[in-house]
Amino acid sequence: MIRSHYQKGQKLDVAGLNVVTVLVDRSATQLTEVGWNRWSKGLEGPPHSHEAKEQVFYVTDGQGTVVVGKARYAVKPGSLIYVPPRAIHQTIVTGDAPLSYFLFNAFLDATKEGHASFADHIEKVKEVRRQQAQSQQAAVAGADASGVSDQPGKQVEDIHQGRVFDFGSKTSILLLERNETRRCEVTLVTWPKGNKGAMVAHQEKEQTFFVLSGHGQVTIGNETCDVGVGDVIFVPWNTPHTTAAPDMELSYLCFNSLVIEPPDKSFADSYARVASTRIARWKSGDTTVGE
Repeated sequence: MIRSHYQKGQKLDVAGLNVVTVLVDRSATQLTEVGWNRWSKGLEGPPHSHEAKEQVFYVTDGQGTVVVGKARYAVKPGSLIYVPPRAIHQTIVTGDAPLSYFLFNAFLDATKEGHASFADHIEKVKEVRRQQAQSQQAAVAGADASGVSDQPGKQVEDIHQGRVFDFGSKTSILLLERNETRRCEVTLVTWPKGNKGAMVAHQEKEQTFFVLSGHGQVTIGNETCDVGVGDVIFVPWNTPHTTAAPDMELSYLCFNSLVIEPPDKSFADSYARVASTRIARWKSGDTTVGE
């Protein structure tokens, strides 16, 4: 089981601009990579783009501006930003402290930019990032050179506002829809005190949970671990898992990487297909694995 606190892990220095703490490495997944990205105080970061991945930022501390294409998003703790593939984006730190965010990468294909690990990626791009920061231009030698995306980014200012889907044992608020992205989807999941879900396995996605409040247990395969605020848990593709909140309400952001073409074009379509049987299994205490 891959589980860690979001501030604990391998530290990767990116040319003195920012430090990435590796939480889930690309070497251990199908299409996912997760880190905690901490940008230096007073920094105007490098304008850059990514050909082979899309990103989601969830701000944990600090204040600043995230630029995505022509849009400028003022961010603070609790802000969530989506960055499409090939979109030029930039992090600008304001205020009197560093700016940090949970960083979720969803790769577009299994080549994962041609880099074997997060550390390998940083080693190969850090000099380019230094040049981009110094020039405040994305177009420098060695940078991704193909056309710029016209797909818009997205900001979610309040993650507690959105369409609510009730699965009986839990609720999910939809924050980023699969038909808005290429490979990812984000929800806010809440388990009421005393609830435990039915065992499920997702044939189309792998998942990353980032615990925001409460305490509980996550079971993946034959392993169960306690989880609390700040913990990050990775659920491999098509692996049975469930969550329990025996003593208090538990809430986490759920980041989905769509490993294969999903059978449903939207989260709502998926809910309509699987919710009734999942709720029935939960109510009856059925321990078989379902969708």
